[in-house]
Amino acid sequence: MAYDFGSAGLGINNPFKQEGMIRAIGGGIIAAIGLYSIFKTTTIIEQDLIQAWVYAIMGLALLVAGLRRLGSGIFYLFKFFVGRSVPSSLAFNHTPSEADNAKQEQRSGVLAYKSNTLESMLMGRKNATFTEPKGWMGRFVHSIFPKLIFLPYPVRNVLQEVVSVLATTLVAFIAFGLTYFVSSSGLAGQAGHIIIPAFSILLLIYLIAAWRSAAAAVRINRVKELQSAGAASLAKIIAFSIVFPVVIGFGYQFFSQKFGNSEQVSQLFVDAKIFSAWPSLMLLLVLGVLTSGLVLYMVTVRSKAANPVTEVSEFRENLQESVHPNEIFINVENIILANRRYKEIPNRTYRAFDPQLKEQSQGKGSFEGELLIETQPQYKETNHSPAFKGARTISAIAGQLLLVIGALLFFAMADQIGLIIDFVKNLIANPPTISGNNQRAIEELQPIIAQSSILVVGFVSTLFMWQIITTIGRMLESFANVFYAELQFESLLMYFKTEGTFSESKVSTGMSIHDSTRSENVVVKSSITPWVVSSRIVSSTYATAGSQNVEMPRYVMSMNKNDDELNTIIDEIRSFLKGRENIAGFTNAADLQHAENILKVNQASRHNPVQLDHQQQEQAAGFLRNEQDQEDKSPAEKLN
Repeated sequence: MAYDFGSAGLGINNPFKQEGMIRAIGGGIIAAIGLYSIFKTTTIIEQDLIQAWVYAIMGLALLVAGLRRLGSGIFYLFKFFVGRSVPSSLAFNHTPSEADNAKQEQRSGVLAYKSNTLESMLMGRKNATFTEPKGWMGRFVHSIFPKLIFLPYPVRNVLQEVVSVLATTLVAFIAFGLTYFVSSSGLAGQAGHIIIPAFSILLLIYLIAAWRSAAAAVRINRVKELQSAGAASLAKIIAFSIVFPVVIGFGYQFFSQKFGNSEQVSQLFVDAKIFSAWPSLMLLLVLGVLTSGLVLYMVTVRSKAANPVTEVSEFRENLQESVHPNEIFINVENIILANRRYKEIPNRTYRAFDPQLKEQSQGKGSFEGELLIETQPQYKETNHSPAFKGARTISAIAGQLLLVIGALLFFAMADQIGLIIDFVKNLIANPPTISGNNQRAIEELQPIIAQSSILVVGFVSTLFMWQIITTIGRMLESFANVFYAELQFESLLMYFKTEGTFSESKVSTGMSIHDSTRSENVVVKSSITPWVVSSRIVSSTYATAGSQNVEMPRYVMSMNKNDDELNTIIDEIRSFLKGRENIAGFTNAADLQHAENILKVNQASRHNPVQLDHQQQEQAAGFLRNEQDQEDKSPAEKLN
């Protein structure tokens, strides 16, 4: 939507100031680490050009990532431009003055409902926002947390992702136990001693990928839909834990038979350092549990504030009034509801009044019409508890802190890559002299393999730690952003339907023979049966940084009775009906004076000064009318 400026603002402040400051500080520290890595190249470029390139490339990567994070944090601190057209409408807006914004909303796909859905919600006392969960895991999560269904979609997605990845982690460790059982029981053959380390590495890679996927799935733009959470991944990891040891066992047996004596091979790796995935797994488990606990606490506090009522106020009655049916709709929309505009912003018309008049013979007929309208949503300040705000702040700070630690680990890998490069260069410059004696070759290769294993294990350990810490940091950052971005609004949603019949009749005044002025009026007598259903709704949407800051879909969270407000509206309608004038008369003193002058002229111009009695006046008036009727008839009618 366009930025529609108005001197009377909506009172929506930037909700991202605290988060933006935290993100900017974290990005600045990461950028500083990148600059340090780049500057370090000047001290080692003369000693080792390859190592200098490693520091330059990794420093450049850190600098770019840090500046992007710094820029996004500063972007959150910029002025929050909010026009008079926000937030998004619930359905397509038919208000003429908002035609351009309505088309833009429709193209952007931010309309959460259709007008028929809103009518059904009011008439049926139900809320179509609260859809049932999708998938086995989604139903499992909503069964554990029953009030989760009454929260906005991003919060529901957050908890589904957290519980799903926790369940995946738990099942993965159960799968590791199955693998250990298969290996220790001899079902995998002689390869039991290599299955556990190999499977632990694969398990670590799988869990890191699962947590990264969960972190990427929680985004504000997912506010439009509820994600499906199935259990297919759990079945896959269990099946893999059973099949993997068998495959490794057969593979180990095949290569042992093909390449001969396995004792010589084992002597080569007797001093080699074996990578253990357990420290990384424990780190992932600890950080994951702490993150999940923090998120679960915030979701629990947020769910306590949910108020999923679906109550409305209703009015039904039959009225007998002398009024044209169209005027009722015009008065309701252009007078009564227009007086309830918030800061004089046009109301949202989701079903424009279009009375269908079905005219019959002799000025009689029936009519029907509908009107579905919402007043401009008023921003409702959300009063979170200090504990919730503290948990949200801790989540944002912890996320940035972990990302900074991840940047330090990434920078540390530059030294490890340099050591590996030096080792390879020395190995190429001084290759081992392998003689024909196998024992002599083993003795020469043992220290090389041992040293290389130390370097590789150190690099791989740092790599996995960097991935784990960065993944958890991004997850905390995304979770905190969801809880910072929610905005709530309050508005009046009203559905007005009326049916009835009407008939036309003439009312004439001033018909005496001596009257110089007269008034003939066509009066429409209507039998009206209105049905008014209204509710004070609380809706929720999510803000973002940028030009589309408050243009996400808006969902109805609760529907509350408004009996007093509806009674006031009905009283105003009754007052309008009672105050109508059916006979045209004089509206000012000048018209009255002109009529009096005409009357005096008529009295002075009468030929017979003798006043006729009442019976004579009636006979004279009847004669004149008959003469007038004869003049109005056609020649054919006169002959008949």
